[in-house]
Amino acid sequence: MDIHTLTVFITLADQLHFRKTSDQHHMTPSALTRAIQRLEHTLGASLFDRNKRSVSLTDTGHHFYEFARQTITAYDALQGHVHSQTPDQLRGSIKIYSTVTAAYSIMPDLVKRFRDAYPLVMTYLETGVAKGGYSRLASGDADFAIGIITYPHHQDLLCKKILETPLVFVVPKPHSPQNIQGIPLIFPEQGDLATIITGYLKTNNLPIQVHSYVEGHEAILAMVAAGLGGAVLPQIVIDYSHLKDSITVIPLQPPLPSLEVGVFVKKSALASPIKRAFWDRCQP
Repeated sequence: MDIHTLTVFITLADQLHFRKTSDQHHMTPSALTRAIQRLEHTLGASLFDRNKRSVSLTDTGHHFYEFARQTITAYDALQGHVHSQTPDQLRGSIKIYSTVTAAYSIMPDLVKRFRDAYPLVMTYLETGVAKGGYSRLASGDADFAIGIITYPHHQDLLCKKILETPLVFVVPKPHSPQNIQGIPLIFPEQGDLATIITGYLKTNNLPIQVHSYVEGHEAILAMVAAGLGGAVLPQIVIDYSHLKDSITVIPLQPPLPSLEVGVFVKKSALASPIKRAFWDRCQP
């Protein structure tokens, strides 16, 4: 039982998918299976129930998951203490959660700055819908999350602004209406963006004609490009999408608000020297 194997176990417990886990850790599926079998042999108990269709944690697996997370957290803290006098030798890992767009537009510069200063720290990235970041932070499945800044912040979180992007109204080409009224909207299922759009429409007495509710900015843009309706999206999503030539941006009056995008972290996480080092390098 070693730190690397515990890290692999945690990934498998989160993904519940052998192929994705083996790819993420650059292992063959058979090597991953052997690593898990060795853990189970050491413990004398099964960690996963698995068949041809699904993988799930056993009761022992759930208990071992908490042990593995606590052990890795403690190890990171130990490494930070040992190497606190030699920052370039800092070892450990950080886990970041972001949307696909943020992974393209924000993460490269952030991670490169950190990697240049701390080359021995491993960085894990998970992508998903924007609203998923807060739950990942709360559960400890992510150390940092990229998300929309709303005020006030949750009292347990700190946030640094990374960029500001305007919201824009987009429709499929060649359609170019003069305003938003009468156009079916592809609407965010829930989350901060949905709240902001709803507030804008109500403030300006604009009726909502919803075509469908969709999760994920990139998925919403795909539906607009397919000709199913219009949508309000962050400009940065348009800029980094291969679908940008399939849509038209329509200026609205009054103008839509802008979004502030930032990096979030739990206050308690900054007790770790590794996480503090990444946080200190988060900047526009």
